Amino acid sequence: MASIIIIFGIIFLVLIIAIAIAGWYISTSNSINRVKLKIDESLSGVEIQLRQRYDVLMQGKKVAEQYAQHEQRVFEGLRHLTQIPTNASVAQLNEAAMAQEQAVKGFFALGEAYPELRSADIFNNLVNQLSEQSQQYSAARRAVNGNITKLNNYVVTFPSSIVCGSKGITKMDYIHEENLSQIQNIDMSMNI
Repeated sequence: MASIIIIFGIIFLVLIIAIAIAGWYISTSNSINRVKLKIDESLSGVEIQLRQRYDVLMQGKKVAEQYAQHEQRVFEGLRHLTQIPTNASVAQLNEAAMAQEQAVKGFFALGEAYPELRSADIFNNLVNQLSEQSQQYSAARRAVNGNITKLNNYVVTFPSSIVCGSKGITKMDYIHEENLSQIQNIDMSMNI
């Protein structure tokens, strides 16, 4: 009789441990899924900001063409900008951001080279829009990178790394920091 009680006790203890492990796994898995949803949501914010900046750059191209028809190198850079694909990957967003950063620099340099363009209200309006878009993009990028950090913490921290490994989740790359110091310096000189 005592051996039956011990066997039931061991079975009960094993069941309790199995239930605790299953509960932990489910809880951790749900937490990771919530972070992944936040990453997807914040990535869409980055996409939106890059699309809006693309639109402003295309408006800037039209304005600049009116003032500087022979400045082909700036237009060449703008011509190679492509729309941001829906549900773009981090790598695609980084690539688009780098291309746009170069286009913004070229746009501001064009304003420096053509004082009559810089004095135009429409150009200054576009400069202000680009400056605002850059700030909004930076905020959206910080949100994405914060969420990616949360996910990466799950990936590299034991025991949550077990759940990530079982779900095939690996560390994610971050949205890269733009070098906006040159843009901001040029932007300040535009508003003189």
